[in-house]
Amino acid sequence: MSELHKIRDGRIKLDIGGHQFTTSLTSLTRDPASMLSAMFSGRHDLKTEADGSYFIDRDGTHFRYILNYLRDGMIKEGTLPLNDNLWRELLTEAEYYQLNDLTEYLSSLLYSKSTPEGDTFV
Repeated sequence: MSELHKIRDGRIKLDIGGHQFTTSLTSLTRDPASMLSAMFSGRHDLKTEADGSYFIDRDGTHFRYILNYLRDGMIKEGTLPLNDNLWRELLTEAEYYQLNDLTEYLSSLLYSKSTPEGDTFV
């Protein structure tokens, strides 16, 4: 059975910077323009770790937000902590994974926090 066929029929195990995640091909390929969609498109020869997981050398502490965004297709109100540093770090991850809508959303959050109320730019 081909590796891609095994992926399509079951769950995908990911090792993101030492953090383990299990998800579906549907979630990982929800955004067709993303790096994850390209990675799991079947066009690339992916190597698995001994435990069958796919290793990505990124920050695993933030990947849960990325994965929830892919599962839901959006960031639900109140699911991100009110923390500018987290937003910046998550923006870096969203840019890496080429999640353009998430990148725009996080950029707008950071921009709105950095612009005092009442200021207008012309």
